[in-house]
Amino acid sequence: MSKKKRFGISEALTRGLSETINVVENNTGVFRNVVLPLSRIELDPENPRKLTIDLSDVRHGLRPDDPLYSRKQEELEKLKELAHTIKANGVINPIVVYKNGEFYRIVAGERRCLGSILAGKQEIEARVFNEKPKGFDLKLIQWVENTAREDLTLDERLGNVREIIREYELQHGQTEVNATLLKSITGLSLSQTTYYMTALNAPEDVQVHIQSGNIRNLDKAALLAGVVSPDVRARAIEACINGSSLKELRSIISQHKHLNKNRKDLVSSKRGRSTAKINMGTTLKAQVVKTIVDCVTTQRQFDKYMEVFSQVNWMDLRQATKAFRKLIEILEVEMAV
Repeated sequence: MSKKKRFGISEALTRGLSETINVVENNTGVFRNVVLPLSRIELDPENPRKLTIDLSDVRHGLRPDDPLYSRKQEELEKLKELAHTIKANGVINPIVVYKNGEFYRIVAGERRCLGSILAGKQEIEARVFNEKPKGFDLKLIQWVENTAREDLTLDERLGNVREIIREYELQHGQTEVNATLLKSITGLSLSQTTYYMTALNAPEDVQVHIQSGNIRNLDKAALLAGVVSPDVRARAIEACINGSSLKELRSIISQHKHLNKNRKDLVSSKRGRSTAKINMGTTLKAQVVKTIVDCVTTQRQFDKYMEVFSQVNWMDLRQATKAFRKLIEILEVEMAV
């Protein structure tokens, strides 16, 4: 069983968050830490975290006729676990919000807010910005907040990265974000940002399975996205869904690529004069000839010829050659029209 990859915040990413917070403070005024009533907090509909459950669901309960009832029920169970922790220890890290009219809109900390409501809390500690952080700064803050959590789906992680790239390109004009630039923005390793970029540009079939939750591992998604042949990719996706490890997937992809190449080699034709006879090729291994002879003579219509080859010394290349020629003669007679 492959070891689960854990996504933590690197030192570079933490440093990047501090720098981003400083930028936000300079642009929108110094933030303040306050205790806010939960009744005045609202969720951000544009937050890249894809929770289906909302404030109304938590406050008034789920409706059985809700088309998203099953998924919301799963999310609610996880929030109840968080609520239990909040009851015991409180909210350790304040949520991040900005003033939005008479309410405060969450930048980071949706689950802490919803968990606090489930825990019966009336207030929550928050870091408040007087204005909404600018696009790129907002997405980067949300990225760092979400990356700290290990329960995010791969689709949600990719959505976060996609939003960061979009906002960065809007802020910096026609700058194209590649893996190296994404590394400097997020503080992730180059290998991880390369995987992210590959997965973001994956063929449609891979993206569909990422969105449905069938593909949950970034390394596997990047590997599948790099498979050019739709047929090989489809087989590898099926193996991934069935639980194959990364090593097993590499082996499956390699095998099917080799098989496809062999098929193409067999059916490809070269220009020139048509051939009058078939060249059977050569081999240095007599065991290959023995295998062919055995495959033929074990069939019912040819089993009467087993005795012909019973005395052949398969270690002797001359005898093996004669045996193969004899097999061809027999087949030509037996299969003559």
